[in-house]
Amino acid sequence: MAYAENRGGYWRARWRGPDGILESSPASLRFKTKTEAVDYGRDQESAIRNNTYVSPRAGQITLLEWVNTWYPGLDLEPSTMANYKYLIEVHLLPEFGDRELREFTLEEVESWERRIRANPAYKPRTAKDARSMLITVLEAAVPKHIQTNPAMRQKGRGKKGQRRIQEAERMEKVWATPLQALLLAERCSILTGVDTDFVATLMAAYTGARWGEMVGLDPDEVEDGTLGLKWKLYELNGRFYRGRPKDGSIRDVDLPPFLGKLLRRHLAADGGRICNCRHQEEPWCPGRRYVFLGPDGGHFRRSNFSERVMRPAADGWYPARKGKDARPSMPVLTDVSRGWPGLPLPPWPAAVPGDPFSVPTGRGRPRLISDEEIGRCDHCGRSHRRRVNGTLICHRLGKGAEECPGSGQQPAEDVAVATWLALVPGLTPHGLRHGHQTWLEDADVHYFLISQRMGHEVPGMRGTYGHVTSAMREKAVTALQGMWEKSLRQRAALAPRSAVRVLDDLLRELPSTSRE
Repeated sequence: MAYAENRGGYWRARWRGPDGILESSPASLRFKTKTEAVDYGRDQESAIRNNTYVSPRAGQITLLEWVNTWYPGLDLEPSTMANYKYLIEVHLLPEFGDRELREFTLEEVESWERRIRANPAYKPRTAKDARSMLITVLEAAVPKHIQTNPAMRQKGRGKKGQRRIQEAERMEKVWATPLQALLLAERCSILTGVDTDFVATLMAAYTGARWGEMVGLDPDEVEDGTLGLKWKLYELNGRFYRGRPKDGSIRDVDLPPFLGKLLRRHLAADGGRICNCRHQEEPWCPGRRYVFLGPDGGHFRRSNFSERVMRPAADGWYPARKGKDARPSMPVLTDVSRGWPGLPLPPWPAAVPGDPFSVPTGRGRPRLISDEEIGRCDHCGRSHRRRVNGTLICHRLGKGAEECPGSGQQPAEDVAVATWLALVPGLTPHGLRHGHQTWLEDADVHYFLISQRMGHEVPGMRGTYGHVTSAMREKAVTALQGMWEKSLRQRAALAPRSAVRVLDDLLRELPSTSRE
């Protein structure tokens, strides 16, 4: 039975632990009255009966000791394990490695999170991820080593304005309309020079597939009218491995007729190739057939794709680079004489309002616009000096070669250069999933089917007893097909042809009377 012990100036609680050993309240707890000490001891006895008891000595284990016990027992995806390891080694252990679990306080955890957020070397999300990692680590220690999780975020705490801003930013997640998705797919294909990106972008937009599900799509899962999203390709430290989709969300997705036709055409012409991976050890990709691969047989890389393709296609600007190849952000420059919306050219620096602009010139940079002194030969394509009468000086096709027929002729006409306008600034591949769900909701498709297509689980009794019907599926497919046909007509109204071969074929097949 619990009792209080007078320690000369304060009281401490005493009780028998589950093993019969006499326990004492921690030295940090100094009760002012006997009643408070007895009540604390009785609470411990109640916890023993309810199997929620934590020994006062349990929390003496340090965070480093606990992590070395907890982490090896995890069974997660290798990419998740690597992310956990990074957060633990870079953020948690340097700050709290020698700290005993029982010594953590909410105030110091929040102060640590604010310091990370204020550090310009880290993105704002890094602080949130580090705090979440600490919460996960300490939560696993409850109730064996600590009674409660001291790092848990408290509801209602923090600045109200910041919470409202975060909610507004969440609600304003960038997504694309069907027309914007079509224009984005066209731009992506133009930037890479292959039709693969056109089909892959539309596939992601009209199925709601995640990035890893798209790049890991197996040709055997492409069937008439359906697409099996059974695998996801994970990228870790420059290597790839195949695993099941997030949260085990294996599913079959109905395809609108146009997308099924595009995928079959793609597979017949270019798809189903074997990737260039040759790893022998598990779990890395040893080389399999995939629907979408790069020109050299490599997999799409998220970061590389974002910089080279997604950002210039969606924003109309190439992102700035750092390091030895540093460069400022530049607008996408195109030659609009070679098909709408133009073929990319080496970018020019952005013009500054109020400052005179000079066309960049120099070795290795093609001359697109002639001036009074230099002109571009229409025959060999190189730049040469101009005579007083404006014609080009005599020049040869190469060292020791014959004279170029363009010698003595007027320079070629200036290239019709233009820059792309921003299409959907800030759009990411994941934003296409947001757009897919938004399209279906706008078409009044049933919530059960939307959740099934997105790979989400419907919670509660509603998810247990609800089912997807054939009528729901037909309605969704009809709605998506209608969105595609409308977007294609809208695209044809902008320009009757395209620099992308597959889209150009679709536009030519479109009756002229149906163009909007």
